[in-house]
Amino acid sequence: MHGDFDFDAFLHETAGRLTAYCAAVVGGADAEDAAQEAFLRLYANLYRIPNERAASAFLYRTAYRISVDILRARRRFREVQNPPAQNNSLSDRMQGALMQLKPLDRSVIYLRVVEESGYDEIAARFGKNEAWARKRYSIARKRLEAAYSEQG
Repeated sequence: MHGDFDFDAFLHETAGRLTAYCAAVVGGADAEDAAQEAFLRLYANLYRIPNERAASAFLYRTAYRISVDILRARRRFREVQNPPAQNNSLSDRMQGALMQLKPLDRSVIYLRVVEESGYDEIAARFGKNEAWARKRYSIARKRLEAAYSEQG
């Protein structure tokens, strides 16, 4: 037990969601590595994290930063990602549109739509205020709509 929460239970409860979050930001290939690294960093910093809410915010913020670092490394080494299949199914079209977005936009959309996180929770995960989260989601949604239209 660390702080006001049980780390082992937190790990078990959060691992799948965090891996899915990382997959939305960085793609499936590196998602598990990013999630594991984020948990390791959380564990190393448990002494300064008072409760589960703070741990969750630290974890998602760290996972986002790790995912962005992975994307930067891919670009530096010019690794080519496989583009989504070019058929007319909605899921492929949406996946293609999502991959055109910046990692921050993908992250915010994933948290809001898939995890159904409130703006307060999104803001906490990025160390920002709720107004920032609302505006960031609005911007990301507009960018996704534009990218989706281009995929058509």
